Amino acid sequence: MNKWIIGIVTLVLVLAGIIYTIYQLNDYDFNDAEKSYEIVDTWELPSELNEVSGIVYEKNDLMICVQDEDGILFTYDMKARKIINQHKFSYAGDYEALTYLDGSYWIAESNGRLINVIDLDVADQEIEGTQLDFEYRNNIEGMAATSNNKLWITVKDRNLDNSSGYKGVYEYDPASNKLQREPVLKIDYEDPKFDRLKTHNPRKLLRPSDLAIHPTTGELYILDAEFQKIVVTNKQGTIKSIHLLDPAEFEQPEGIAFSSDGRIFISNERVGVPANIREIRFN
Repeated sequence: MNKWIIGIVTLVLVLAGIIYTIYQLNDYDFNDAEKSYEIVDTWELPSELNEVSGIVYEKNDLMICVQDEDGILFTYDMKARKIINQHKFSYAGDYEALTYLDGSYWIAESNGRLINVIDLDVADQEIEGTQLDFEYRNNIEGMAATSNNKLWITVKDRNLDNSSGYKGVYEYDPASNKLQREPVLKIDYEDPKFDRLKTHNPRKLLRPSDLAIHPTTGELYILDAEFQKIVVTNKQGTIKSIHLLDPAEFEQPEGIAFSSDGRIFISNERVGVPANIREIRFN
């Protein structure tokens, strides 16, 4: 009987080793990669921004931040390394994206509600906003302003028509209050650049947590917090490069922003360590 037990245990261990080896060969490990960036600086954020979910860089080293629970815009002074202003724009919600367009701020809630804040100096407000044709199942987390005064919005989960095989980026025109239901960009899951990730699981290929458009090249930078990375595409959605982020340095990357001269900032929610903003530079 003991020989049978030993044999069964040995067989189980061998099978477990084989399965683990196959898994390792077919799953990406950050340690397998050559790091494609360096961290220039880090700003540890106060507890009010533990759930920081979107950022916009302003001139004079000011960062406008939103966190996903309260309808408040925070002005963070990067030189003084502290919050210097707060502006309430709405009631508590699930605010996941922030961008700046044509003199005002736009905030997106995960269910597709958009709020436009024109002036941070006015008294606290309760802005109802505009509900777009998204639902919680689409899960809006990324938004960026384009050079032709449109807003590009991406879903983290389901596309608007429930189709699969790609991640959709949708265009909203604030002037006409129209959302284009056909994606303006489709990030194709079959793009060969994804091959390096060694997976066909859509949850690992791309689940955007934010978007930003490079101020000079016009390239789209898509941040992913679940499988930490930045996917860079051209204006047609073709992937140009994928930059894996070290999970030890980017625990929960939820916001990305550019300065006018192309500096890159990424904000991390609190996960074990304090929330922070890191400036990076690609090698």
